Amino acid sequence: MAEFHFVEDYRQLVRRLMATHDIDEAMSLAVGGDWETMGKNLSQFVQSLGLKPGMKVLDFGCGSGRLAHALSRDLDLSAYVGIDIVEELLDYATMKCPDSYKFAINHSLSIPIEGLKFDYAFGFSIFTHLLQTEIMLYSQQIFDLLKPGGRFVYSFLELENHWDIFEASCNQHKYHSRPFPHLNMFLDRNQITIIAEKCGYTVRQFIEPEDGIGQSVVELGKPV
Repeated sequence: MAEFHFVEDYRQLVRRLMATHDIDEAMSLAVGGDWETMGKNLSQFVQSLGLKPGMKVLDFGCGSGRLAHALSRDLDLSAYVGIDIVEELLDYATMKCPDSYKFAINHSLSIPIEGLKFDYAFGFSIFTHLLQTEIMLYSQQIFDLLKPGGRFVYSFLELENHWDIFEASCNQHKYHSRPFPHLNMFLDRNQITIIAEKCGYTVRQFIEPEDGIGQSVVELGKPV
């Protein structure tokens, strides 16, 4: 993702975790903890939305590979590509996943993929940390990387459902004069709909936090 506001801080966070924890715990904490359990939950969730064997998946903001690892156990995908900003996370994901699963580091506003079209793109806990301009630019590129009829599913934070996170962010600014190692971006559903439609998507559904993965989720579709 773009190296504008948090890449170096997130690198340093991951490296501090690696210096103070064993590798498995560090890689779990770097993506919010519960690596195995959350991976399984995410895999079950995306399968409930229609992901099937033989499909091609783009995992945008794949972290240390918790979804990738679970998918490799649950489904025989024809292609998987994971993108993230921290090399150590991708090294761990590569170690935990089959050789056919491909991972790439990216610090730019261009997604470095050519020659592949995907059935599904996922963005879990990634647009929660990006600026609206970045969300727009990446959404446009992901649209181009989807097959006709493909789906883009991503999680987001909204004030109504995630006030505790917003309040913690306010306190971090108030008492420490700086944000968390990553920006917490809050979007409302109207903003998401506008951005999606400007990119060419249709909004298929919004999913409440308690019905999915603990964050709000939107499922977008590329017209056939």
